[in-house]
Amino acid sequence: MRLLVDIGNTRTKYTFEQQGKLSIIQTERNKDINEQWLENIAASVKTIIVASVSEAYLVDVFSKYAQQQAIEFMNVKSESKRFGVTSSYQQPITLGVDRWLTLLAANILYSNENILIIDAGTATTIDLLDNKGMHLGGWILPGIDMLFNSLLLNTSQIMATQEHQVNISFGKSTSDGVNNACWAATLGFINQSITQAKKQVSLDKVLLTGGNAEKLGTLLSTKHHIVHELVFIGMQRF
Repeated sequence: MRLLVDIGNTRTKYTFEQQGKLSIIQTERNKDINEQWLENIAASVKTIIVASVSEAYLVDVFSKYAQQQAIEFMNVKSESKRFGVTSSYQQPITLGVDRWLTLLAANILYSNENILIIDAGTATTIDLLDNKGMHLGGWILPGIDMLFNSLLLNTSQIMATQEHQVNISFGKSTSDGVNNACWAATLGFINQSITQAKKQVSLDKVLLTGGNAEKLGTLLSTKHHIVHELVFIGMQRF
């Protein structure tokens, strides 16, 4: 059994892979991850694969545990090329590893197709992958929560409470105005990315993943597929 771990900025997602199948994705707060926690969940694990966009000390928790238990450990990094997928970045290591893994996943799920990947989490990222496995670049926008919080942090007169209901109608209160604008801005960003992608390729698939995927999916008129485990499918290739 393999433990696949996606370490984010505040929370860590993980799943267990056995005979090619993934268990239900679980989450844990980064501040609660330590050696004791890992011992409680990883008793039967033979391999640990980690991808992290967070502090290195969290990777060390998994690395040291693997060393103590004499089990295989891999810390996945973004690369210039792997499994027939080629990064567009001149410095490939600077492409977020979560984005790199979604590219690897999309390539194996929908080989020989032109795919737009939308990862709606802490940030909302866009990546375009062509049918030859070439990454054609992407965009990065603050996620819904970051958009909301950035406005409140940088103004003194705006009073709003964050709501997570999906709504893009014009607000009739300051709170609704801010919340609905965050969804509308993100939807516009996604729709513009689809337009841009179609200028570059004959687009075959639009994939949504990340914590806000389903909510954004209710707003999106373009046909799309939601794949919550996309990052982990990318990890499975290693």
